[in-house]
Amino acid sequence: MLPFPRFSFEAPDTVAEVVRLATLPGAMLLSGGTDLLPSVKHRLFQPDVLVSTRRLRELHGYREGADGGLTLGAGMRLSELSRNADVRMRFPALAAAAATVATPTIQRMGTLGGNLMLDTRCMYYNQPAGWRAALGGCLKCEGTVCHVAPKGAGCYAAHSADTVPVLYLLGAVACFATTSGDLRIPVAELYGDDGRTWLRSPRGALLVTVDIPAAKAPIVYRKLRQRGAIDYGLVLTAVTREAAGFRAVISAVGPRPIEVSGATAEALVDAAMAVVQPLATHQQAVPWRRKMVKVELMRAVSGL
Repeated sequence: MLPFPRFSFEAPDTVAEVVRLATLPGAMLLSGGTDLLPSVKHRLFQPDVLVSTRRLRELHGYREGADGGLTLGAGMRLSELSRNADVRMRFPALAAAAATVATPTIQRMGTLGGNLMLDTRCMYYNQPAGWRAALGGCLKCEGTVCHVAPKGAGCYAAHSADTVPVLYLLGAVACFATTSGDLRIPVAELYGDDGRTWLRSPRGALLVTVDIPAAKAPIVYRKLRQRGAIDYGLVLTAVTREAAGFRAVISAVGPRPIEVSGATAEALVDAAMAVVQPLATHQQAVPWRRKMVKVELMRAVSGL
């Protein structure tokens, strides 16, 4: 069993104090911990202090939003999200996405906010420190070369958060508390193009709630993975039908989700194949994953 490095632990009971501590050098926010704590054991992060959100009532529960929408607390457990009657009735694809995360045990610990802020992943990055050291390190952590694209200048670790493609299509907005006040960022604008700087929120910003407007059309969500549980997605797909045709968000193929649209299902697939270029971030073959983007899109469209 890998040991933790030394760090201190804080669990304030106010949002203001959590945000203050989270902005200090060497501090990291801790929610469910299902992704962060294994990464700390792997020395991907070596925080001086972990700032827990567990005592913040503002992060729990949900309430009615405007015009039939919902405001969900960022601390809402994924298991609660997948089973909640209001979520299942208004946003069934979101409930379905939450139900695909890892295992039931992890869903009972992991949170909606943690899923939105999930670290990007790569088979060269998400490894113990000794494994990475044998390769000379990883660009995202302690090295100078991205082993996925050695001639490139960026990090191509993939964004694999299950709930994000659906929230993106729903027009959800992430609501943060920061030292300078409240900040609202649409989920569609939250992620960047480099696996090292994939989040466009300020350092120390605390995700408090996620505002979701009323759904305008059904969404179908699909997750392709090696096994039916535990594994992160190889391709994540969410598709909806609009007046002008189809719109889709595809993830787990790069550092940020990719949006495409098309007047027909065939046009949607053509648009996706023109911009989706999976790289060797997973053990599975790149040509197969690229082909499966087309397959998953067509399966999702057929489910609308």
